[in-house]
Amino acid sequence: MPLDVARARQCLKDFNLKVLFVEELGWEHHAATHKITADGRSYRLTAIAHKRGFRVLVCEPGTDGRIPDYPTRRKIDRQVTKIAHEHLVIFVDEGKTTQVWQWLKKELGKPAACREHTFYRQQPGDSLIQRLERISFSIDEEPTLSLSEVAGRVKAGLYDEKVTKRFYDLFKSEHAAFLKSLKGIPNEEMQRWYVSVMLNRLMFIYFIQKKGFLDSNPNYLQVKLAESKRRGKDRFYNDFLCALFFEGYAKKE
Repeated sequence: MPLDVARARQCLKDFNLKVLFVEELGWEHHAATHKITADGRSYRLTAIAHKRGFRVLVCEPGTDGRIPDYPTRRKIDRQVTKIAHEHLVIFVDEGKTTQVWQWLKKELGKPAACREHTFYRQQPGDSLIQRLERISFSIDEEPTLSLSEVAGRVKAGLYDEKVTKRFYDLFKSEHAAFLKSLKGIPNEEMQRWYVSVMLNRLMFIYFIQKKGFLDSNPNYLQVKLAESKRRGKDRFYNDFLCALFFEGYAKKE
């Protein structure tokens, strides 16, 4: 049965993570509480679900109400490993505005590789929901499901090593091509900074256009590029992108 995206999204926004795993993703109930100390602070972790022994735990914030920083999260995870070798830890803040999903890939003879995904309540969370679809289990799978298969599904959903590598390879290639065509900036370090900023801004626009936030057009950038070409050479940057980046998004409303 496919994941109900609307219900999953609402569970994320409501921080109703137990319902998300048990009722929407097909995991089993699990109830256990653990207290862990890291960097002189005490943290409470509550196990909310499991699948074939793979546990999901929610880490409550420290006394300051905040999610612990990255080094502290890693220390907490190392202690959780002693409780459950295969696990996922979800860190939440007191105000219920932010979640950090942390999972570590463990391979014999290699250091653990950490992958984190941050969810903000005011955002739709589509990227995380797409990953959750991979760790959704149906009743039909239950008879043959094993711990290793669950761990493999979590790895495919949350780590996604191949997709990450493809993205950075492509980004590196586009970055290099952009640098070659750049003129007017004499400093090499400033050139690289400028190209990175421009590509990051374009990616931001690309993602929000796909949500229909720009003229309700999921191909907003492509349309504007075509319009600029009809007006003449190199008009896309001068007439459109400069106005968009330095006027539309750089100033307060």
